[in-house]
Amino acid sequence: MKTLTGLIVLVVGSLVASGQSARLEIDATDLPRKLLYATETIELGGSSAGAREVVLWYPEWVPGSHAPGGPVQNVAGLWFETVGGEALAWRRTPGEVYRLLVEVPAGVSTIRARFRYITNQSSANSHGLDSWGSDALGIVSPNTVLVYPEGVSASAWEVEASVVMPEGWVASAALDEVATDRAHTVRYEAVDMRRLVDTPIMLGAHRKVYELHDGEGFAPHRLHVFSEVGSAVRIDDAVLSRFRRMAEQSAALFGGAPFPSMDILLATTDALPRNGLEHLRTTLNVIPLGKLDAPDHLKGWDRMLVPHEYCHAWCGKSRRPDAMATDDFHTAKGTELLWVYEGLTQYLGELLETRSGMMSEDEYRWTILTRVRSARLQQGRDWRALIDTCAASHTLRGGSASWGDLRRGQDYYMEGALMWMEADAIIREGSDGERSLDDFVRAFLGLGQPSDDPRPYSRDDVIAALRDVYAYDWAGFIEARVDRVGGGGPMSVAPAIGYRIGFTNE
Repeated sequence: MKTLTGLIVLVVGSLVASGQSARLEIDATDLPRKLLYATETIELGGSSAGAREVVLWYPEWVPGSHAPGGPVQNVAGLWFETVGGEALAWRRTPGEVYRLLVEVPAGVSTIRARFRYITNQSSANSHGLDSWGSDALGIVSPNTVLVYPEGVSASAWEVEASVVMPEGWVASAALDEVATDRAHTVRYEAVDMRRLVDTPIMLGAHRKVYELHDGEGFAPHRLHVFSEVGSAVRIDDAVLSRFRRMAEQSAALFGGAPFPSMDILLATTDALPRNGLEHLRTTLNVIPLGKLDAPDHLKGWDRMLVPHEYCHAWCGKSRRPDAMATDDFHTAKGTELLWVYEGLTQYLGELLETRSGMMSEDEYRWTILTRVRSARLQQGRDWRALIDTCAASHTLRGGSASWGDLRRGQDYYMEGALMWMEADAIIREGSDGERSLDDFVRAFLGLGQPSDDPRPYSRDDVIAALRDVYAYDWAGFIEARVDRVGGGGPMSVAPAIGYRIGFTNE
């Protein structure tokens, strides 16, 4: 068992004196063997006269997964002990495997948790928030090797993290680095737990960083490209220019950024599966090798990934449904507004794809056609309203091998995008082209200064913001497309945007 015991003993004094809540030392040197180690020192907030039971949580509801999918099943070693090395007994709460009960002796105010974690084993609901490793690159999601005391605020409980890497590797994360004299180690500034969990770390033997926007009039943007192949981190100039236009178009679309800077992490690799997850100051993206070699190589899901996760900084991270804006990682989240969180983001991501030149207008039209055709065949709408695909989101992510159109899937993505496109058409036609959904996006998502604090919203807030742009029965519009079963669903989008649906024998 690997440990960082010597290091942690040395830092406990400064940890308590500085008032930090925890220190997390991550050992990624075994990522090529698909193993991750960590030691977390936790300040419990003062000594106690008597022995007590301390409640710790392993992150369960991690933002972005919309599910109680924290990958606790991949923990392959967990030990609790005092700073002096005395083992502490622990058990799980019956019926809640994420809630741990640790027996702490009298007078002990600081304890230590040691983790061993198996990477590359994610489930459908933890794919983007897991940790991954290969011979030459890896992804560390801090939530996989972290516990926290029950009752602490994720926005107030501070954690200082560091990562020890294999020799010759480098790391990228949307965190400020602090000087360290340890070889192959990156030490980060202390941040609150919410931000740390929202900050994946990408590391590997080959990396190239590209400036997408210099910060003039808009937040600076950087693209960090990693690969197991040294030459693969040098991307085609035409592809790079489209990513730069994506940043420029987002400035025009949103009007401002909720982050002080944006660091897009992009791995092009055949060693790890396709992957992606949204974050506020960064995005996590994994696509196959060769996709960045030429514009016509970057197609479909691989092309959509970066713009989609990037748009989530505004829609999902900064502006967040009120039932999803909890200040811990174990309170269940209400997901009924995913038709905004994901549906609007799907629409906006494809809008940026088209406006930046990543996707042609003809390709966009074909996307709409195939989406409408698929929605027309959706028999599951006879019993399951779109809002229920939101409420039951995490039970649907894995898909269905048989009769999927009877069960439905996470239709709030694509049907949601069609719904927002129809809303745009209604605004444009009703205002004689003077206004569009862009005005709603700028007002609802783009206002405010950069902040790590989410700005929650309700369904009524969405309706009110739409009415501010154009007076219309938006409550009825949303009810018909989100709440009701049966009917044509999103089929009304075709005539709204100037098309008619015809059928042939081919």
